Amino acid sequence: GSYERKKDAGMFDTASGVGHPTVGGANGGGIYVGRSSNIQDGAMVTSYEGHTEIGDYVTVGHNEHIHSAKVGNEALIGMGAVLNPGSVVESQSFVAAGAVVSRGTVVKSGEIWGGFPARKLRDMTEDEKRKLRIQAERYVDVGRSQEYSMDLGGNIPDSFIENELLPDEENTPNDELEPHAMLGVASKSNQ
Repeated sequence: GSYERKKDAGMFDTASGVGHPTVGGANGGGIYVGRSSNIQDGAMVTSYEGHTEIGDYVTVGHNEHIHSAKVGNEALIGMGAVLNPGSVVESQSFVAAGAVVSRGTVVKSGEIWGGFPARKLRDMTEDEKRKLRIQAERYVDVGRSQEYSMDLGGNIPDSFIENELLPDEENTPNDELEPHAMLGVASKSNQ
């Protein structure tokens, strides 16, 4: 596919869900972000020791660090997690919040890893794997719905925000809200 150059961060990005401020350092290689992926606020993505590649439909949590690592399609990297150089997170995998994946470690497809140092906790269910893509799509939709906010100065009252893309927690089944709980976001199922 094609990549669009991000002028402010030295990143290539085909996603519209890149949060701010995402820090990109690309001295040793390129930083590539796939389609419909999202990188949340405070994330640090660098490529000092080689390329960093983030696949399609990936959710990268707030304040995480990805350093010269590879993340496959439909993966979730939890808040505050660290992917050290040479680590690989294969498609449809989940790295828990705060986990530190050691240099050169491979998180196999369909596995959940957590801890410091990170280790395999268990295999994901088919339902959990299916929700990874849904969650990524929702984050990108929310980001797109707020693209105009910076034109208004960034801090705008809630009355100006269109909430059509956010889940209606009163009328949404718990199983559709659970992916947000994976990142530690309050939802109906974990309040």
